[in-house]
Amino acid sequence: MTAATSTPPRPPAFLAASRHHFDTAKLASDRQLRISADHLAGIAAECAIKAILVDYLGSVIKQSGKAYHPDLKADAKKRMESEGLEKMPEKDYWHGHLPDVWGHFTSVIQRRHARSAGPDFSTLLGQNPFDGWDVAHRYCDDAEITEALLAQHLQAARILIAAHEQARKLGTGRIA
Repeated sequence: MTAATSTPPRPPAFLAASRHHFDTAKLASDRQLRISADHLAGIAAECAIKAILVDYLGSVIKQSGKAYHPDLKADAKKRMESEGLEKMPEKDYWHGHLPDVWGHFTSVIQRRHARSAGPDFSTLLGQNPFDGWDVAHRYCDDAEITEALLAQHLQAARILIAAHEQARKLGTGRIA
């Protein structure tokens, strides 16, 4: 009898997931389901950011499916050592949920912008359109999610997905 071998999990398909969640967010929005629409818009944006980080900005995906950026991990290690922490602050480098992953995105883009190599996603920076968004808002009542806030989140997700697509089409990773 031979031992069963398990196949490693497939890596996340962040771009495909971002498109799926965005399309579903639009459907929910059209049906006036603001809580679901806003939640899915945030998840769509989060997946699009992760896709950009992995596909263009040097982030890597561990076998576990979690993504991180090596420069951010090195910074977290330095912080651990300088502050005498028992372990590295994973939230500083693992690409989790918004709004934290927006901070990773900003940090990585600013580092690369100085090197001016590879894709230039700096036009996406500015005020975080998901500042204050939380994955746990899926539990709120819809009074917290206004039409204007939902429209902002849907637009931001659309822009992030389009930026990845444009970079792919241009082949250079640069946004025109």
